[in-house]
Amino acid sequence: MRKFGLLGKKLSHSLSPLLHKTFFEDIGLKDEYKLYEVDETEIDNFKNYMLENSIEGVNITVPYKKIFLDKLDYISDEAKEIGAINLLYIRDNKFYGDNTDYYGFKYTLTKKDIDVKNKKIAIIGKGGASASVCKVLKDMGAEDITFYFRKDKLSKIEFPENMEGDIIINTTPVGMYPNIYDNLVNEEILKNFKIAIDLIYNPLETEFLKIARENGLKTINGMDMLIEQALKTDEILYDILLSTQLRKKIRKKMKKKVEEFYENNGN
Repeated sequence: MRKFGLLGKKLSHSLSPLLHKTFFEDIGLKDEYKLYEVDETEIDNFKNYMLENSIEGVNITVPYKKIFLDKLDYISDEAKEIGAINLLYIRDNKFYGDNTDYYGFKYTLTKKDIDVKNKKIAIIGKGGASASVCKVLKDMGAEDITFYFRKDKLSKIEFPENMEGDIIINTTPVGMYPNIYDNLVNEEILKNFKIAIDLIYNPLETEFLKIARENGLKTINGMDMLIEQALKTDEILYDILLSTQLRKKIRKKMKKKVEEFYENNGN
């Protein structure tokens, strides 16, 4: 049995095990995917912990997406440019880093037919997720990209008067369950855009997206990104390339499992 998992500080609401176990079941594997909650005081020991416990790979979430950047044998070009990794894995006794958020967001834009060329784009947030989003946008031809973010933990984001554009993207966790009524961008700003994208997938419609939808914007949540980055993770870990047909089949099952989870858990 091969061992994989998710590394982070607080993981109780993660859907990653559900997604990867769906993949294992469909492919006919008996492997495991567990949550590894690790405090900052212990994070430097995690690579050794992986080796000692035969853990072949982990996805990484906040606050550890940048901590391994200078501690690996190989990092993908995308992850290098983004400056963050969300996948750490071992192959031939060497540590590798990649960023599957990149593939997840690129898939989202492609699936929803979002053309970013010559568009004015606002990105809310300046963390690891925003770096992945920016890299995808640039690779797809976007040039007019502006970041809006807090200067420090005590300050608020300062938005300019009469702010407007084509696409606005929330890359922060603000509005995520259980704080579902939190929102950084008010209606006066949102109505000056055409498309609103939120990387959050729990809830499926955040307050940010709800206000955007009510003002006539096209809205996109983080579900497709979540599922696609999981599939890309599994392709890398198993060194395989899923056929379009199989990918579509597994993606459909993953989406159904997530929707069932929300129905059963009331969020």
